[in-house]
Amino acid sequence: MNFKSMNFKKYYYSDSDDILQDFYIPTLQNSIHYDRLAGFFSSTALAIASKGLLGLIENTGKMRLIISPKLEKDDIEIIIHSYKSPEKFIEKKLIEALEEMEMIEEKKIKEHVYMLGWMLANKKLEIRLALAIDENNRLLSNVDIVQQGLFHQKVGILKDNAGNIISFSGSINETSSGWLKNIEEFKVFRSWNNVEKEYIDADIEKFNCYWNGNSRRIKIIEIPEAVKMKLIQVAPKNINELSLRDWYERKTEKKITLFDHQKKAIESWFDNNCKGIFEMATGTGKTFTALGCLRKILLKKENIIIVITTPYQHLSQQWKNEMITFGLKLEKIIIADSSNHLWKKEFADSVIDL
Repeated sequence: MNFKSMNFKKYYYSDSDDILQDFYIPTLQNSIHYDRLAGFFSSTALAIASKGLLGLIENTGKMRLIISPKLEKDDIEIIIHSYKSPEKFIEKKLIEALEEMEMIEEKKIKEHVYMLGWMLANKKLEIRLALAIDENNRLLSNVDIVQQGLFHQKVGILKDNAGNIISFSGSINETSSGWLKNIEEFKVFRSWNNVEKEYIDADIEKFNCYWNGNSRRIKIIEIPEAVKMKLIQVAPKNINELSLRDWYERKTEKKITLFDHQKKAIESWFDNNCKGIFEMATGTGKTFTALGCLRKILLKKENIIIVITTPYQHLSQQWKNEMITFGLKLEKIIIADSSNHLWKKEFADSVIDL
């Protein structure tokens, strides 16, 4: 099958589309080449950029990936006042990011990073780093990059064995730890459609401009050898050692039905301007009642931060599991206690995204 026989939508939005099943998996199963502009370098961003790549691998396809190191303002000052080259400092930062991956709970993220390592080892993947610079050739921090809109739009370009090309571009949140739940929206363009071809050409030109180091505001460097070797080091010898296909099975969500007393409690809470305390007997469903309140709020407000406090660590994990079971559409769930040493960093990322 080639792209022309596929029924692409012009626009995908993860709140209403199953983007993994409806776009990434079938498209990459029919691709032989994939170019991708991703976001800031992290294990999660690498995993999200590799969504559905198993199909490309089975086609013996190849991928080129451009990703940006995430530099804080303090990092920029260290680089300016240090005798070390920027490349050496960036190499250290990227290795630290990969080492943090070992503390991530989500196995699906780790396995997709391992897959990229396997692709590097087998010459199926090339990675280059994009450094955003100002008019004085000074490196920009991640905050400056976001504020100035540099290298923030995500672009993917795919080619099938008949020479047909599709591209997708849009705002894709690549810092979300909820790998299958992050909010994505993008438009799709097809090379065989004359009206859409100019958009394809623009995406290809943009990618090649970055890849070849011809952009005035983006400096491109090769991924440091030490970082490349670190990725290869964690990769399996055989790609079949990873349970990648398990992550691509379409999941059926469990439908939670609330009882009348829970629905009444939710309505009472909203009638009281979303304030109040539930006093309910043990086993009558306080947790799902509270989650019912959250679901109703999320239907009305898009950008909110929800804080749930518990007296014990195991209760925090229990709440996280119940939120997933309940099917709340959340970008990210962060456990903020000593079991998650990265929670402050994850929370900072979420605030930036918000």
